[in-house]
Amino acid sequence: MICNRQASLEWHIKQHTVQMNWTLMQNICTSVAECLDSRGAEESSRQHFNFPQICPLHLQYGDKLLMSADETLKSYGIKLLNASKENFESCSTNTQLKDQFLFPHNINESQQMEAKWLSPGQHYFIALHKGDTQLCKLGLRLKVTVKVHLCQSSPLLRFCSGNGICRTGLWEDTYRCQCHHYYSGRFCEKFDACMDNPCENKGVCLSNGSTDAGHRTYKCLCPPHFTGKDKTHTFHVFKLNIFKLEGTHRAHLRQGSTVLFPFFSFFFLPL
Repeated sequence: MICNRQASLEWHIKQHTVQMNWTLMQNICTSVAECLDSRGAEESSRQHFNFPQICPLHLQYGDKLLMSADETLKSYGIKLLNASKENFESCSTNTQLKDQFLFPHNINESQQMEAKWLSPGQHYFIALHKGDTQLCKLGLRLKVTVKVHLCQSSPLLRFCSGNGICRTGLWEDTYRCQCHHYYSGRFCEKFDACMDNPCENKGVCLSNGSTDAGHRTYKCLCPPHFTGKDKTHTFHVFKLNIFKLEGTHRAHLRQGSTVLFPFFSFFFLPL
């Protein structure tokens, strides 16, 4: 893989400034496997391509992007053009070019792109020399993906409700919440105390779903002969012969009564 990409990126709160240097000497890839990763190539057959381009760039919405060129291209003279996906892939241009140039002149020094070229979504840029697209065909074309986050239900609330991390992957178009253990929901707002099923002996766990740390409770539905919070207390069942004593009232249970012994407690239940 020519382009070194992280599989997962976390949303950064502060605005970043990214420098992009246009050059034919490095960071030119020719396939999905080289530009992104082999796993992504297998998963996204619709995005196969076989042409040279600068390693694709991923930005989060609000970042600044500075464009520059190496000394050779500065001397030669290049202008950067906003293109459609079709023109990006074919290195062609439309007749109306004037309002699609990123800058009104050739790149000389590092220059910041206007925000209108970095709205959320995918953007395609190609390099021209006096209107000629030969440099684009050699690899001077750049795809930029600008991503927003979907990690807050309100700007006043914490990212992922404070119960997860706002992340994106190479093949995702937005940042989304990756919830910590026991949490779920779009914003990790749901708590599930039953995720690991704390009920033993095949008990069924029922969570109240509260996100309040002081009221996160669960109940266990017990199978026969089990009780306790986690259903770990066992009742042993025995059959005893108990007879009524003549002239006394100390025992009034009939023969064959069931006696349950939960630890050292005794309960007599007539059949």
